[in-house]
Amino acid sequence: MFYICLALLPALLLLTWLYSRDQLHPEPKRAVYRLYLLGAAIVLPAGLLERAMLNRGFDGHLHGLFTLVVTAFFVAGMVEEFLKAAIVERAALQRGLMKSPIDCIVYAGATALGFATVENLLYVTSSGFSTAILRSVTAVPAHLMFGILMGTYFARSIWSQKSRGWAYVVPALAHGLYDAFALANSWIGDALLFVYLIVLLEQALRRLDWATKASTTFS
Repeated sequence: MFYICLALLPALLLLTWLYSRDQLHPEPKRAVYRLYLLGAAIVLPAGLLERAMLNRGFDGHLHGLFTLVVTAFFVAGMVEEFLKAAIVERAALQRGLMKSPIDCIVYAGATALGFATVENLLYVTSSGFSTAILRSVTAVPAHLMFGILMGTYFARSIWSQKSRGWAYVVPALAHGLYDAFALANSWIGDALLFVYLIVLLEQALRRLDWATKASTTFS
């Protein structure tokens, strides 16, 4: 039970923080929780699809750097972020829930944190306390930052007539780069991952600030 609570806490705290950013017209909590639960629900299909791609598509013939790049960007990054974006598009955008840019970020972030919650639960219950601490400051916040990027591009597709495809592609690339550093399993990879997380955080906060200010236009 201790490890379950430890695994759930980071995502739930971040979800509470994200929800509080929408101060003008907060979204219905039921709708936000629904996206959160849908994000949690896609962990299983994502895992099955990733395993199928690794076991059947590559058939053990890839090695070294090429294996790392393919695994990071195409297996993990593309599968997970495309599934999250599809959830956001169908369950939030097509239902007319996105009425301002900050709404896009809240729903995309909630979906990402739902996914991160289940993924973190699986890792922490199998690997223990040190994994819980490490992932609470790396993987879980990273999922939220990918969600913020996703929400930003959904907002731009609505109010700036940009291609909606960027809401799929940009988070997938950001996720792939994160995994590439994490899978490198070296001190250089760890150092680059630390720097990358700082850059991601700075970019996510900038986009959150932009969305908050832009949303006043639609209040």
